[in-house]
Amino acid sequence: MRPSRPPVIASPLAPLPFALRIALLATSALLPATAALAQQAAAAAPADIRTYDIANGPLNQAINRYVAVTGVFVAADGRLTAGKHSAGVQGAHSASQALHRLLGGTGLEAVPQANGSYVLRATPEATGAAGVDLAEVRVTASALARETTEGTGSMTSGSASTATRLNLSLRETPQSVSVLTREQIDVLGLTTLDQAVQNVTGLVVQKGDLVGESGSFSARGFAIDSLLLDGLPTSLGGNGTANPDNEDLAIYDRMEVVRGASGLTTGSGNPSAALNLVRKRPTATPQGSLQASIGSWDNYRLQLDGSNALNEAKTLRGRAVASVQDKRNFYDTAHDRNGQLYGVLEADLSPDTLLTVGAHWRRIYDTGLYTRLPLAADGSFLDVPRSANLANAFDHWGQTTQTAFVELEQQLAGGWRAKLSAVQRWQDVDMTFSGLSRIGGSLYQNTQAYVIDNRQTSLDVNASGPFSLLGREHEAAFGLSHRRLKYDSNGGWSSYAWTSSGPLVDPYNWNAYAVAQPAIDMSAWRLRFDTRQTGAYAVARWHLAEPLKLITGLRADGYERLSHQTKTNAAPLKYDPGHQLTPYGGLIFDLDDRHSVYASWTRIFQPQTAYDMNGTVLDPITGTNLEAGVKGAYFGGRLNASVAVFQIKQRNRATDDTGGPNPCPGSSFGYCQRASGEVESQGIETEIGGELLPGWQIAAGYAYVSAKYTKDSDPANIGELFSPNYPRHQFKMTTAYRLPGEWHRWRTGASLYVQNTTVSSYGDTIRQKGYALVGLNASYDISRQATVRLNIDNLFDKHYYQGLGWSTGGNQPGAPRSFGVTLDYRL
Repeated sequence: MRPSRPPVIASPLAPLPFALRIALLATSALLPATAALAQQAAAAAPADIRTYDIANGPLNQAINRYVAVTGVFVAADGRLTAGKHSAGVQGAHSASQALHRLLGGTGLEAVPQANGSYVLRATPEATGAAGVDLAEVRVTASALARETTEGTGSMTSGSASTATRLNLSLRETPQSVSVLTREQIDVLGLTTLDQAVQNVTGLVVQKGDLVGESGSFSARGFAIDSLLLDGLPTSLGGNGTANPDNEDLAIYDRMEVVRGASGLTTGSGNPSAALNLVRKRPTATPQGSLQASIGSWDNYRLQLDGSNALNEAKTLRGRAVASVQDKRNFYDTAHDRNGQLYGVLEADLSPDTLLTVGAHWRRIYDTGLYTRLPLAADGSFLDVPRSANLANAFDHWGQTTQTAFVELEQQLAGGWRAKLSAVQRWQDVDMTFSGLSRIGGSLYQNTQAYVIDNRQTSLDVNASGPFSLLGREHEAAFGLSHRRLKYDSNGGWSSYAWTSSGPLVDPYNWNAYAVAQPAIDMSAWRLRFDTRQTGAYAVARWHLAEPLKLITGLRADGYERLSHQTKTNAAPLKYDPGHQLTPYGGLIFDLDDRHSVYASWTRIFQPQTAYDMNGTVLDPITGTNLEAGVKGAYFGGRLNASVAVFQIKQRNRATDDTGGPNPCPGSSFGYCQRASGEVESQGIETEIGGELLPGWQIAAGYAYVSAKYTKDSDPANIGELFSPNYPRHQFKMTTAYRLPGEWHRWRTGASLYVQNTTVSSYGDTIRQKGYALVGLNASYDISRQATVRLNIDNLFDKHYYQGLGWSTGGNQPGAPRSFGVTLDYRL
């Protein structure tokens, strides 16, 4: 693998009081300002005026989209709406006006109810003409519409369950929660998980350190190591050199993000964040789209998405998504090709039983890989174009990812629900890449090749529902989960690797086709391990009083890791840290109908494989997350805002036992380890998302993070930055505005990303100043079915690095200004 690199040299960090001052200012400004904005909007127009963009089509589909957009429930007998067509609704209207327009010409009318909902019935004229006498039915549009962000046109969500497994609104969840909705994904033209993470408050994306299509992710000063698929956790990260974890967003409805420790839902991990990708699901009415896009550097993409009921009773529904992409990059030699297929079926086995099965296949083949530039001999950045790429033409990354999943959901008596979920994922990677070594002031190439066989299984069975105690209604959920990861990777390197016999590289004059592909002994290196984690959890939300709610939870996990020794037939090394308990507590107090304050504390653990001088494996690393904040929900939940302060302590980190022998018994070099390291992360996060004014959507957030060593075997580290390569200050914003009146076909918007100066983890002389990236977007509705969209990224062509590396590589320039045009045709 890679040779050793210079130790981390951190730089001083701004004191926490600065962050607390910002938090107080943000708290005093954000929520009152948002409330004032709501009052201004109310004074300017009726309270429920908003801009609608619901296309013509089947009436059932139009009503479902209306419910998703407004949150206003509509009830009717299914025989009334079957086979009817709606002309849709465009422009600014109140909720009642919009519904009236949707029903125009259908022979139906909406009757308002005392609880704010509507019941559909045939107009007297239609009833008399047809002789129809139908009883009212109280549910037609599914409550699932509140959870699905597709088609809502919103940059916020009505609910999220990633934090606790209870389906709560963002305001009811006592942790920092963000939802990247389908609207934001489409407005920005996002296609990959990297791009998604880059646009969520407090999350950091860095590239260049690891080989692969994906970057590495972090939050609150720590690496993110769990990716959930519809709530089932899978492991992120490869073998320390390669990372196969990128995803294509075409098949997902949204990404839910919970920042801080998430041990209640994920089990083991870092106290950073949990990313939950929620897949698109079938619809009972016909829905289809074709997207074709073209962008800078010959970036071509085609995407198909279709959904419908598969039988007359609509008890069997299906959806399929397919996409292909062929693109160059802004750097030389690289050529990327990828494609995917996704299919999912839903079957109502009975009125109370829902079965979902699906599969996803994705293939990636990138040649030339990507630029990971070295530094000049004097330690400065190379004065070369951003297009410079010192890889070879034969370097490549080939990956196939296959996923199968099944869910069985059963409605029980008393409002309870039971659910069984399973996902199986296979990842196979074949890669060759060329790194650099500096010998005698000159750069020499080393070529390496690896294959990865990654198998993951996640299972979960749970039940959730309401219960009564002491005269009040409460909610609870409990369940069992199991995760398994089987990882097998082997490879090697060229015979001239890390020697002056390798190809001499001149960064200013490099020919990617000049070097012949070397022979590589693929048995030179191997890494194999098998981890299993089984847990049981329970969580409850207690309604202590009308404005006060308490959430309590507990999870117990058993963990086992078998590590197979390299190039030996010896028995695998077994690591079993014993059962781990993960408590959870959160208190929420409603200040009024729109605002609440909360405080929460939770824990997470991360097993480690280091040994002490007695040959005993160290206890797991533990992380605790203490958080408090204020949340607000406006316009019936169409706009959400929050301010949070947090403190994370990660303890038991392995540090060198300098009082013991060197080398440690059983090894050839280095001290034994002891579990005495500690890192403390403190900071603030503010966020606002949703509809500010009719037609104006926004998602914006600021994060400040200060993560420092508080205990370490090296006294010089105490008080220094834990991860100086992560920005301490970040601001992100996406906004889009639908023009009013006769200009309603146009939508314009912008994006902004700002971060402060960062320093490489491999040395404090490698740094870049803070920078800002500006993007623009605009779309025009050619018709009710067709929309054309323009995206411009890095408008001012800012020169920056996506990640800072070391002296011989890992410094990856960010993309220059780019353009993309997308045609979206909806059936």
